[in-house]
Amino acid sequence: MTQIYESVVRIRFGHCDPAGIVYHPQYFAILNYVMEDFFRDVLGITFNDVETVGVGLPVAGVRCDFAAPGRVGDVCTARLWAEHVGEKSIRFAITMHCGEELRLQCIETVVCVKLENGRLVSTPIPDELRAKLAPYAADETTPPLRLRA
Repeated sequence: MTQIYESVVRIRFGHCDPAGIVYHPQYFAILNYVMEDFFRDVLGITFNDVETVGVGLPVAGVRCDFAAPGRVGDVCTARLWAEHVGEKSIRFAITMHCGEELRLQCIETVVCVKLENGRLVSTPIPDELRAKLAPYAADETTPPLRLRA
């Protein structure tokens, strides 16, 4: 069974627009914090440490559906898992709920790269990272996210 990483997200005043709802670009910052926590808690590396394993994992693409507005004071649960772990890329699935209400769902694809002659070049995901990701990789019981976007 696929393990799901969970993180509590508090919606703050600074996340919101004058109408009091989360301004959609703020969700991308929030999702980045969730991803940063996943890297630290599961992979054992911080974004600053990623070079210690000889590779980086920059974002190559993001797709996101906003299902319901978030408001100041909401306490949400972000859930993250790897929908697909390829040879050189990982497609993460992330959902955010407030109670039972879905607020957003997102697919974020990262590519494994290394620095070669001053250029970023895609490279296979190191075995050590792949092993730490394995429990969070979707299996046949984990349906893929269905995004409208």
